[in-house]
Amino acid sequence: MERGPTVTIASEIPVPQTWQGHRRAGRTRAGYAMFVLFIVNLVGYLDRQVLSLLVQPIKQSLGLSDGMIGLVQGAAFVITFAIAGLIIGRRVDHGNRRNLLLLCIAIWTVGAAAGGFAQAGWQLFAARMAVGAGEAALVPCAISLISDFYPSEKRGQALGLFSMGIYAGAGLSLILVGFAMPSVEQFSLALAARGIALEPWRIVLILLLAPGLVACLALATLEEPARRDTSQTSGGSALDGFSGWWSRRRIYIPHHVGWAMANLCQYAITGWFPTVLIREYGYDAKSAGLTYGALIVIVGIVAAVFGGRFSDRAVGRFGAVGRIGSASVFIALAIVGFLLIGSGHTANLAVTGAGCVAFGMGAMMVIGLTSLADLSPPQSRGQVSAIFLVIITIIGTAGGPAMVGYGNDWFGGPDVPLSRVLAWVGCISASVSIGLVLLTVLQIRRSPDFVRDANETHDD
Repeated sequence: MERGPTVTIASEIPVPQTWQGHRRAGRTRAGYAMFVLFIVNLVGYLDRQVLSLLVQPIKQSLGLSDGMIGLVQGAAFVITFAIAGLIIGRRVDHGNRRNLLLLCIAIWTVGAAAGGFAQAGWQLFAARMAVGAGEAALVPCAISLISDFYPSEKRGQALGLFSMGIYAGAGLSLILVGFAMPSVEQFSLALAARGIALEPWRIVLILLLAPGLVACLALATLEEPARRDTSQTSGGSALDGFSGWWSRRRIYIPHHVGWAMANLCQYAITGWFPTVLIREYGYDAKSAGLTYGALIVIVGIVAAVFGGRFSDRAVGRFGAVGRIGSASVFIALAIVGFLLIGSGHTANLAVTGAGCVAFGMGAMMVIGLTSLADLSPPQSRGQVSAIFLVIITIIGTAGGPAMVGYGNDWFGGPDVPLSRVLAWVGCISASVSIGLVLLTVLQIRRSPDFVRDANETHDD
């Protein structure tokens, strides 16, 4: 049957974009989302790390012991981070992720600033618990959002850019506080002259409201993306939540614990390498902090970008198995770095070793986050990410510094310097991590239907 001409009324029916226009719009939205999430991540790690630079004045002001300071920096954060993470994970999978993250930024920002008003150790402890609870949403929300903005073969690079915020935030906390402290001290004296007693460390914490506000305003401009089709899951399973995680435990457990052991290496060297420079090579506290801080910022950012791109190429050739397997290369580099640190020859050699560890662990952690998106069904990606973060935080964040400290108490001495104890902890933990990463690859190969299609395309 012959069809007559079709009349389109422009005022009633909008002209659709071309396919190329959709692609360009999708790339623009994804790129802007990455910029916003990078800013949010930077602010999160700025708030998380800044307390370590204010230990001495806080101790003197509140009359705290080293043990209490350790609890405020570690346990206060980890407890609520773990509990809130398991609760938040489900909301990530079934709610509006942007709004959830906005709420959590507000919580951790208020918690960080509230520490400036603490008059006792327990009040500072409670304030840091709020920081941990709020930051529990950061990575699960980011992984879920990035997975909807980017296809599998581009997620490594995207999460590498997101992870740059970790090193930029940690470095800025060191740099900004160091350079701003003289001005803050002068401002504190000016307030005291007017009868307002506000110590410099309190002013620094209160000023954390500003970057938190910037992060909230930036995130408010981000559009919540449509979720990818969740009707089909990995292996065709409809299992959701912890039951789904448990049904895949043969893959998830070695994966999570493998990255937790790598995280232990990272926190062990972060917590103790500046002390190695001070005790064994004659650095003062400022030069040790600036040397290692600059190393983390520069090497960490390069490693995050390189690790993401390297793993994307591995996915392109070998699928999700290739991405996970590529992590073993970077762990091996970290082992080389720990051996250089433990050699005890020169400060330059030790710093070179720390650079190797920073590069290896920086790339390793990006691959860990990206592999979660590859291995997780869309409808439970937030919950799987939350469980992963709980495991690596408890084992790595709490365990790394403690293992080196107690190891030095038990085995250290004139014949066994701190650098050697750090090297032992790092090499052993990294070796275990390699074994678990390879076990994860083996388990995936035994379950070929588990992994989602690595070549899925963006639906924009």
